[in-house]
Amino acid sequence: MFGKILNFRFPSVSEAKLAASFCSEKFGSKISDYNIIGLNIFISQLGDLNVSIKFENSNALNKFETNYEEIISDLKKSLAFKENNFVGVCAYTYEKEATLTEN
Repeated sequence: MFGKILNFRFPSVSEAKLAASFCSEKFGSKISDYNIIGLNIFISQLGDLNVSIKFENSNALNKFETNYEEIISDLKKSLAFKENNFVGVCAYTYEKEATLTEN
């Protein structure tokens, strides 16, 4: 599994919340276009926004990477932030599945 990890640092939590909405809508609408198999968005109490996007293969990741700047261009035009991002291969992941148990 391949991933794109984004870290955006905003001056305030309010701006990070706006950016989280943008990222949810923008990246969420691209799930089928880029074969995204996982999307997580986290906001810190200091105004950091962390986005983890998982892809099943390198072709899907490369397609996303090619269009990444275009995808977030509106965010860059709207809010001031510092950006740090990297591409990686998932070394370990765990997510508990939701289950319903009835007595």
